[in-house]
Amino acid sequence: MKKLLAILIIANALFAYTYEELKQEPNSLAKDFFLYNLLQEKKINKEDLKEFRKHIYRFAGVMKKEYDKQYKDIKEPVKLSPDSCYRFSVTSIMKASEKCQVFRLNDVRFAKKLSVNNLKTLAKKYSKKNPTLSSQLSILANKNPIAQSIKTGDGKTLMKLYYDGYKLDDFHAGPKTRASMMEHPNAYKFLNSALVDNKYPKLRNSLTLLDKEDAKEDLAFALGLNALMFNKNALAEKYFLRASKTYKYKRPRDNAIFFAYLASDKKRHLKTLAASDDLNIYSILAKELTNTALPKTTTPNPTKTIDYPIDDALVQARFMIDLKNANKEELEKMKEQFNAKNTQGHYLVISDKLSNFKDNIYPIPFPEELSDYSVEQKALILAIAKQESRFLPASVSISYALGMMQFMPFVARHTAKVDFNDNNFDVTNMFKPKIAYKFANAHLNTLKKGVNHPIFIAYAYNGGLGFTQRMLKKDYMFNSNSKYKKYEPFLSMELVPYLESRLYGKKVLANYYIYLKILGKDVKMSDLIKAIDKDLDKKLTNK
Repeated sequence: MKKLLAILIIANALFAYTYEELKQEPNSLAKDFFLYNLLQEKKINKEDLKEFRKHIYRFAGVMKKEYDKQYKDIKEPVKLSPDSCYRFSVTSIMKASEKCQVFRLNDVRFAKKLSVNNLKTLAKKYSKKNPTLSSQLSILANKNPIAQSIKTGDGKTLMKLYYDGYKLDDFHAGPKTRASMMEHPNAYKFLNSALVDNKYPKLRNSLTLLDKEDAKEDLAFALGLNALMFNKNALAEKYFLRASKTYKYKRPRDNAIFFAYLASDKKRHLKTLAASDDLNIYSILAKELTNTALPKTTTPNPTKTIDYPIDDALVQARFMIDLKNANKEELEKMKEQFNAKNTQGHYLVISDKLSNFKDNIYPIPFPEELSDYSVEQKALILAIAKQESRFLPASVSISYALGMMQFMPFVARHTAKVDFNDNNFDVTNMFKPKIAYKFANAHLNTLKKGVNHPIFIAYAYNGGLGFTQRMLKKDYMFNSNSKYKKYEPFLSMELVPYLESRLYGKKVLANYYIYLKILGKDVKMSDLIKAIDKDLDKKLTNK
């Protein structure tokens, strides 16, 4: 422990950059992180604030919030150009050109502020030129726009109203309404939310009467889940197959094929899935059920160590830029250079780009730092690290999660204080693999006090322990006694509220299985899946 604290203290003063130094670096998330720290510490003067934004890679989230707070007193008011439609207000829109009227009135938040008379006048004006806009304006002229949109079957306007904050009660949607609702750009977002929160059962049931032949990707998959939950299995299979044919990437495609199998019990879907060369929980399970061999995985075992600053986030950002711009010959040279003990993350991302992720490389970087842990703990740490950072030690995410294990700064500080008695932890130490592994081990042990199964631990690692425990309290989630038990726990995996956590948990579980295999543990994916319900029951019993 004393040795670790000494390392932390020595490293505490590293990576302290001035604004002038950072300006010289190419824009990146790493640069954003250090600029944000300077901004928070009020080390950017007013003159520099005026040109600060051009040095930002991603102007959003906490960076935007902090910048806007400091810049609000010195920024100049925005001047609208003479041809900007935004110069027309509610009081002047009647005098605007048709082009600007259509542009402004399409926004429900703007249009609803007009008087009833003006709405009716404009609705009449556009009844033939723009029937969709005319319908929206007529609906807004009513006392109850939601009821009127349902009555007229205008599902697109209904969706606009919903996303503008209008209250929507459950209802049975007629043919015109349900079809037009699913034409709205937010159709998937709406249906996904309704599925996750178990809302609008009447509306969702009416959607099972819709066979949307042009549905694709996520919307097709969500419509399939909805049909499955109402026992419309033939329709569900259709939607899942449409999703599988329209997805661009292997993993969601395999996901959809597996659900086509769940909906139909047709072995041909399982055989198709077993032929996949992607390693995900569904393809692994399909191979297991059809006695198909797993594709070869590679764990590099380099003998050299190179002199390279792996814990410098700005150096890593420059590496990623070089990687993006490198041709095949340059990539081959980079691969040879970085095939070293201390740069396995760099080697991995280079190899993945060269093979287009076909080589199934699963490194075990810095194994000496994991030697004291159980096989299961090693596999879990490696599974998470591969998903979080692909083992790049100085990684910075869009939310400024740091290092190989992608700790949020507040989580890193809390872990340092609670587990290592360090009240002055410099979060840039998370770029050091030794510290990243130690902190991950401590944090995972904390999470295990609240949840048991690796997939629940993954959800908690990504979305938070509180989020995971609240989700597991829902009577329709991961419940072997639910009315959907035939499809559990697979259905619940698709109803995890945060999309990021939903995808993350499945990826980590696949990584965990593979690393257990690499570390010599005899394991079956079917056993890991079956243990989800058992572990959940155990957890709830212990409460």
